Amino acid sequence: MKNFGKIKNKFSEVLIESIIKKNDTGKKTFGKFVKMLKENEILKTQYFIYDNIENKYFDNSGDAKDYIKESVSLLSKYKKKDIMEANKKLASLVTVKNVDYDSKGLHENITKLIFTGKSSKTLEGLLESMNTLRDHMTTERIDESSEFERVDLPPSVLSKMVVNKFNSKYEDISEGEKKIIKSILNGSEEDKQGVYVDLMRECIDTIDGKLNESKDNDVKGKLLSAKDKLLRMEYNKENYSSDISKVYQLKESIETE
Repeated sequence: MKNFGKIKNKFSEVLIESIIKKNDTGKKTFGKFVKMLKENEILKTQYFIYDNIENKYFDNSGDAKDYIKESVSLLSKYKKKDIMEANKKLASLVTVKNVDYDSKGLHENITKLIFTGKSSKTLEGLLESMNTLRDHMTTERIDESSEFERVDLPPSVLSKMVVNKFNSKYEDISEGEKKIIKSILNGSEEDKQGVYVDLMRECIDTIDGKLNESKDNDVKGKLLSAKDKLLRMEYNKENYSSDISKVYQLKESIETE
């Protein structure tokens, strides 16, 4: 497989689906993706190329073209068959189908520059791809981060990739759910603590409201027990993902009763 961008897109979808559907298998698969990127220089280099061309911004078109050329040249030391073999191995972890997605055209143009040799027949197509990428990098300003300068794949880079995919694919879910997922994927400690405290307060307020409304002693007993457990809980960064999910699910179950 030549198009690394298609594979990258699929893995971001896998992680988002696993979070939405609470599926640990997807999270483990994404973990394997990250591990392979870190251990394989060809995959790591491709991640750098595709992600930076997709997300960086330049005021000057000449600088953008130079950046694209230099980025693509990073793969020149590898044989094309080795690149495709590495991609094939990575893609074997998931099912990569030929479907449309937001950055498909962009990824196809990057792939063309990497794999198409220069000749009188290909020159026009290569120039067209270069100009398409240049236009993208000089007209779409996306929040930049110095982390993209490093090829060691810090968690924040991978998280940003997933958050961007999340925003485009799951626009229909509630703002509360978006806030929680973003905090899990890309939140600072301060962000996570803020989300945790706010959600705990909302959950307790919901319980108090139900206690005032209910006349059933059994229901009140269950609500008081749930409230007691919440009041005993404290923020723990190691268990943040599971704790925040439990509190949210409790709040949702109480609101729908």
